[in-house]
Amino acid sequence: MLHFLLVGNGSYSNRGCEAIVRGTMVVLRHAFGGDFRVTLGTMATPNELASQAAQETDPLITHIALCTPGVKRWSWAWWRRQATRWFTSPLEPYRILEPYCTDAAFAMQIGGDNYSLDYGLPTAYLQLDEYLWRHSVPVVLWGASVGPFEGAPKFLPKIIEHLGKMQAIFVRESESFEYLHQKGLGSRTYRMSDPAFLLEAVEPPPEKLGFALPPNAVGVNLSPLMAKYTTGGDLPTWLRHCTKLLQSIVETTQREVILIPHETRFHTDDHAFLRSVAHNCPKELARHVFCLGNRLTAAETKWVISRCAAFVGARMHAVIAATSSCVPTLTLVYSRKARGLNQDLFGKQDFCLQPAEITPVNLSQLLVRLLVERDRHVEHLQRVVPSIQASAIEGGKVLRCLIENR
Repeated sequence: MLHFLLVGNGSYSNRGCEAIVRGTMVVLRHAFGGDFRVTLGTMATPNELASQAAQETDPLITHIALCTPGVKRWSWAWWRRQATRWFTSPLEPYRILEPYCTDAAFAMQIGGDNYSLDYGLPTAYLQLDEYLWRHSVPVVLWGASVGPFEGAPKFLPKIIEHLGKMQAIFVRESESFEYLHQKGLGSRTYRMSDPAFLLEAVEPPPEKLGFALPPNAVGVNLSPLMAKYTTGGDLPTWLRHCTKLLQSIVETTQREVILIPHETRFHTDDHAFLRSVAHNCPKELARHVFCLGNRLTAAETKWVISRCAAFVGARMHAVIAATSSCVPTLTLVYSRKARGLNQDLFGKQDFCLQPAEITPVNLSQLLVRLLVERDRHVEHLQRVVPSIQASAIEGGKVLRCLIENR
């Protein structure tokens, strides 16, 4: 039985991370039937991993904690890490993988945008790859956005050399594909859509929703992460700005708004942020704003999104949940992954807003246009989404060929 290591991903409290796993399992089942098993190495705290494993619904997945995320600066755990770092190999956190390496056909780096500068230098993932290579496990980068790395010129040659050692690089959008070709990595680079396009929506039980879904509402996903790009990291200012965005949406569309969190990890919690935004709304506005809870799975969250008349999304995988459900979508953009996704879906970026463009007037005008032209947008998505999903499936066929030809 084939054994795959899925590594480099965050916990299911990031619904995008869960959606990637669920979609990848669909791809693997298409390519290999049920004759395989998966070890999912998650970057998670022990509590996150225990909760994730207890709620797992796929019998082919085994969970392990690959390593814990970063700790709070100046905390006891931080000081302990500083005291031992000079005596510990940088590969030490990955020793837990050793028994799983012996029969692994491939390790699949599934962490979406890890190989970029969006979160700083991806040093931890390069070290993880080095550990896997030392144990003779071939590595593929799976359904990813890659680069650009010109913002770190000393790092650029190192990462290009590193990527050249991978068995294959599967990229999910055209900007990354063209970038890797420019860097001389075209021979090992393949196009596939983000596996999250294959996530099946599941209706949640009413008690998870907490309220009756208003019909024809506008779904809105706003993240605290966007403060970094819109207000220079000033979260209170971004929160107040988001309240103005909601007010403009309600007034111009005359529709209810459902606030939809897509990531609820402790250090970047959409739910906590959106609750604060809702609490900050004036009383008259608050009557039209509903905030979804933080207990829904990725599939259940997608079901809610699929019931919206239109969607405004900051998190990429919230946008994927919407577009793959053929819901007209306005994307709040801060990285190449969202630009590339819109380019591939629509051939243009007319319904993207860059950070400096996210104003109440700009957002509401584009949203009204989406709603007026809704039928045309739905028809377009109904035409293109099947081919996007087929592209994700194609990635599994290429992976099977790589295994057969090794």
